[in-house]
Amino acid sequence: MSCGSGTACAFPKGVRLAIPQHQGRISPVFDTAASVLLIDLEDGREIRRESRSLSRNELLARAGEFLKLEANVLICGAISAPLETLLISSGVHVIGFLCGPVDEVVAAFLNGDIAKPEFSMPGCHAWRQRLGQTRRNMMAGGFGMGSGSGGGRGRGAGGGGRGRMGGPSAAGPGGACVCPKCGEKLPHTVGRPCNQMACPKCGTAMTRG
Repeated sequence: MSCGSGTACAFPKGVRLAIPQHQGRISPVFDTAASVLLIDLEDGREIRRESRSLSRNELLARAGEFLKLEANVLICGAISAPLETLLISSGVHVIGFLCGPVDEVVAAFLNGDIAKPEFSMPGCHAWRQRLGQTRRNMMAGGFGMGSGSGGGRGRGAGGGGRGRMGGPSAAGPGGACVCPKCGEKLPHTVGRPCNQMACPKCGTAMTRG
């Protein structure tokens, strides 16, 4: 996806945009939002929309509930770092810390004007950097696995030990995360422990395969 200021976004097919909303505006905090607007897009045009409720507030449950909606782009207000990381790890492109009337935000997104200062939440000085990184992730990887942000902390402990989250050290940086409940598998992302990822099918915390 490519979006530039003042130019229309170029969308691949199958884009589902999710915007948590309250009284026609972006909800201030995604972690506790009670309603989300789902908008299906094709060729940069809206083809349908529907409103769905959100009822789960615990971290993994909220992530699992959202992933069942099959949205691949989330535009939201404030969002906690752990929840954002879970969604990015599951392939959702998060554009956070925005505010304003939902219809105006959608129009700006379609026209490539989502970076306008008027959509920035007051006091969020890092919003431009976050938005720029999201766009670079979209352009580099389409709508596959997001790369996320930040750096992990690790310590080498010699050979033959166990992984930092209790898994076998032989798993290495690759491999997969497996749902212990339904068996769903997701590619493991370096720097993100599997137990911080929610299963997209049932919402259970994943384990290292």
